[in-house]
Amino acid sequence: MIVPELCGPVLDIGCGDGRLASLLDASVTWTGLDSSPAQLTANPFRPVVLGDMRALPFREETFADVTHLWCLYHVDDPSVAIGEARRVLRSGGHYYASTAARDNDRELVPEGYPSSSFDAEEAPSIVASMFEKIETERWDGMFFPLETVEAVRSYCRHNYIAEERAETVDLPLWLTKRGVLVRGTKC
Repeated sequence: MIVPELCGPVLDIGCGDGRLASLLDASVTWTGLDSSPAQLTANPFRPVVLGDMRALPFREETFADVTHLWCLYHVDDPSVAIGEARRVLRSGGHYYASTAARDNDRELVPEGYPSSSFDAEEAPSIVASMFEKIETERWDGMFFPLETVEAVRSYCRHNYIAEERAETVDLPLWLTKRGVLVRGTKC
């Protein structure tokens, strides 16, 4: 959703195995940061930095684009990490954060997920507390099917859902994905 908007230099906070970097044009300068040595070792893209999103090891106004994609729910107070992202973002730069909604994956978790420190229901207001201008883009749709019971089990394991739920679904299982992308601009 955001790849066409990124002109770089980009700081990809919580970069994991480099999914965002793999989609960028070679002309876009990318830097990844993650707190997991294992993720950084598996990431084929460089440069990567081992670090904490709440205390970024970069100077102020270094990056044109900063992302927090699928990671802010890992910290107790995401506003600290967003404040650090804002600090290293250039004036006029763009910030992006994404997360799932509590009612994501209704086919496997009909009771909904528990609230987190950064979910789609609260994300816009949290980002708005740090950025003067924000836009939200919500999604709600069946985007991909899980074709086999093993694929459903694997999805359950990855998302901390009881694996026995895989035994009760009709295949293919189309999951309803709900969430939000929040864009912020540093004025």
